[in-house]
Amino acid sequence: MCLYCNERCHPFASLEAVRKHMAAKGHCKVHYGDGDEEEEAELEEFYDYSSSYVDESGKQLVAAGDTGNSVELVGGSELVITKRSDEGILSKTLGSREYMRYYRQKPRPSPANNMAITAALASRYRSMGIATVQSREQMVRMKVMKAMNRGGVEAMRTKVGMKNNVIRNLPKNVPY
Repeated sequence: MCLYCNERCHPFASLEAVRKHMAAKGHCKVHYGDGDEEEEAELEEFYDYSSSYVDESGKQLVAAGDTGNSVELVGGSELVITKRSDEGILSKTLGSREYMRYYRQKPRPSPANNMAITAALASRYRSMGIATVQSREQMVRMKVMKAMNRGGVEAMRTKVGMKNNVIRNLPKNVPY
């Protein structure tokens, strides 16, 4: 019997037929959540949902062995583990998978000396021959140079195209 369809579909002749059906239909899961209460009651004995209950303040405190350590669920999305030691209170925050893309990001702290870094990069670019934007005049000059180069390239392409616009396989009776 298929775990997802249950009695809703036709009975299967063999175990291999059930396996093929479940793989083909994507029924390799347990049907839970939109059925009736007795179907869910069968599965609830295998799962303990008491850990998902929260108190009035929206937080849940769970003792983790001794009184020095505590595990606290904050807002349903982050788990805060607090450890008390001689050095002080250390805490770590574990996030939910929902926010995994944000936890993977590692934003760098902004440097205190942004202007010095910018100047160093600009001088490095200048030494490599890469132009940096410094004034409007240089920008205009660069645009004019690009336009001139582009025009030269177009003229060369036209000249080469005219030279190569020849039918090479002419019949023998054509004199040219």
